[in-house]
Amino acid sequence: MLGKLALAGIKNRRRDYLVLLAGLTMSAAIFYMFANLATNQAFIKANGAISSASAVFGFGAVLLILITVVYIMYANSFLLSMRQHDYGLFMMLGATRKRVGELVFLETLILGTVATAIGIALGLLMSKFLVGFLLNALGLHLSHLTAVYLPAIVATALLYVGLFILASLFNLVRLTRTTVLKLLHSDELANQPKVNPVRQLIQGVLGIVFLAIGYWAMAAITDLKLTAIPLALVTITLGTYLLFRATILTIIRALRRTSWAKKRLNGFLLGQLNFRVHNYTRMLTIVSLLFAMALGAITVGSGYHRQLPLMAEKTGTYTIAVHDANAHEQKLIDQLDSAYTATYTQKRQGKTVYYNAAELKRQPVEQRAYTKAGMAKHVSRQSFSEFKKSGIKDLDFLSLALGKVGAYTPKILSAAQFKRQAGQTVTVTTVRVKHLAADLPTLKRLNRLETARFSQPAQMTVGNYQNFVLVLGIFGGLEFIGYFLGIAFLAMLASCLMFKILSGAPGDQRRYRMLYKVGVRHGLMRHGIAKEIGILFLIPGIMGIIDVLFGLQMFKPLMAAPMSPYQGIGWTFLIFIGLYAIYYLITLGLYWRIVLPKSTDA
Repeated sequence: MLGKLALAGIKNRRRDYLVLLAGLTMSAAIFYMFANLATNQAFIKANGAISSASAVFGFGAVLLILITVVYIMYANSFLLSMRQHDYGLFMMLGATRKRVGELVFLETLILGTVATAIGIALGLLMSKFLVGFLLNALGLHLSHLTAVYLPAIVATALLYVGLFILASLFNLVRLTRTTVLKLLHSDELANQPKVNPVRQLIQGVLGIVFLAIGYWAMAAITDLKLTAIPLALVTITLGTYLLFRATILTIIRALRRTSWAKKRLNGFLLGQLNFRVHNYTRMLTIVSLLFAMALGAITVGSGYHRQLPLMAEKTGTYTIAVHDANAHEQKLIDQLDSAYTATYTQKRQGKTVYYNAAELKRQPVEQRAYTKAGMAKHVSRQSFSEFKKSGIKDLDFLSLALGKVGAYTPKILSAAQFKRQAGQTVTVTTVRVKHLAADLPTLKRLNRLETARFSQPAQMTVGNYQNFVLVLGIFGGLEFIGYFLGIAFLAMLASCLMFKILSGAPGDQRRYRMLYKVGVRHGLMRHGIAKEIGILFLIPGIMGIIDVLFGLQMFKPLMAAPMSPYQGIGWTFLIFIGLYAIYYLITLGLYWRIVLPKSTDA
């Protein structure tokens, strides 16, 4: 009987429960995706860069669990608030507190179990297709990465079902301690936050101090090592929470005393925010952290994606070397956006490789200059006499003739001597492209054909493209982690903030219906709602950007020169803010649809 009643209650309020179910499902899916990576030891050990960043997974898992706990607390509060009036009616009609408590327990558990099951299924699909798409887009291959990983499924199910059992027990206890009258009038209770100026000042000062400690910890990661991550996480969270509590209500109340508050619906807007923001402080803190972590992770991932080719270009002179190019390879070479191309004839005999001096004079070999500290500088073409003294010993030039055990010893002959010299004749074409990143697909095909025809010693690379492949194998895992965590945190961010805002929409229906009845136009109400929700999105967004700008200091040791975590962040920020704006517009559209009165409500 209780089961049927619980299912009937969920069915009758299915539109309200849909928002809750969607948010919880997305939360469970994201947690499964993260757990799939964080708990897969074979995957972590098989990929060097990811193995070195395993501590990040550990802290990320703890943070995600804490966010999940807070999220489920809000979901549980939303669930109970929707049904309090109904539970009060049941008690008035003679139902005992015990039976109503069992009904609450069952409803919460059913909803949580369904959300967890759908979330895990969605997580499996996202792990297969989203992760696969991401790896293909980045040109990466990570070993032992599978969509279905049983320990991750078990971990997700245990966490979410366990939390919902605790939430059900909490609802049961809370319900038994609430009077019937309070349950019946729960929607009419006002929440007027009180402001204590002295307490606000202390909270504001402490918030700034905690934020300063957190930002310093991220900048000093070289000295603090792994201690910097939990220290920054704790202090920035506390600092953000205290700063929000200290400043937002004070600013709102100051604005209410200005002439601006008397225009249009600005007074109503500030009143809404006055009641809403104080209860939103924790959620806004979490969203600002998620915003910072999502933006920071995507910034680092895009930084590696953008800067790895630049770093590889600085490791040598030419991009690729092709030996005895056939017609197909020559066609591919012609497709490259070449900055300099040269073809040399070699004659190999014993352990010596011979070059034609006339070809070297006609097509000077390029050399890259380096500073005393080993930093790469410009590419130049030496005179033939200078090349014979130093350039002939350059590693890039030696790599043009590699045997099974190493490089041949180069020797330059005159044209006449070269013609008489016996040995295996090989032609080698070197190409330096203008932008390695732009020609990656063609270079990949050329390199595959070259390595299939000509073997080279293990652990040796020829040209900047092979250096890029080597660097990608080292840092590509970090690039993947950056994008993956960024997408996961962005989805979680949108789910949290959208759910929190929409969960208060049913209670706002009465207020906007009253405004409509007293003659307020739909246009004014739409504009007011857009500003109200815009402010709720803007507050964590601004704080998140500040966190990222300081937090990128933490990646300076991992992105040594010529790379920099701040290079090219403008476009990344714009794209991310654009996605954030799309979430805002979706939330705004859903909120309009819920709260704005229809013409029949007049």
